[in-house]
Amino acid sequence: MPRSRGWVAVLWGANFDEKAAAIFVTELRAAGLWVKLVGLSPLHISGSHGLVLVPDFTLDQALAAAQDVIGVIIPYASPGIKRLKNDPRLRLFCEQAARNEAKFIVDRILSDPLAEIGLFYTAVEKLILYPSSETLVEFARQAAGMLRG
Repeated sequence: MPRSRGWVAVLWGANFDEKAAAIFVTELRAAGLWVKLVGLSPLHISGSHGLVLVPDFTLDQALAAAQDVIGVIIPYASPGIKRLKNDPRLRLFCEQAARNEAKFIVDRILSDPLAEIGLFYTAVEKLILYPSSETLVEFARQAAGMLRG
């Protein structure tokens, strides 16, 4: 699959980090990548500071297009991350993305809890960790280059 035809999923669920989600969506789209905010529930979803973002795709729609995903970004930095393992569709989506050799970008706070969750078909060591600071905009711009392949 040529990288130019793929898309990037920015996962969006309750208590996710709206600042990180907005930065990744904005910067990656500005770089010309096809980016979709993927809602983990069908309802309007509030982030960790109460901002509601409206997803572009449902998780079911993302799963149907998972064969073309080149990157998965999980902007979540809360202890409640373990609840993500309860949705088999999310596990299936992540497994398909890993088979496509998609890059997984997560907050560095999540690197240990993700190992416990077992969401990924690939090794947790292969995750790309993003900074939780004012350097996130620059990191998102660099991520655009990484995702292009």
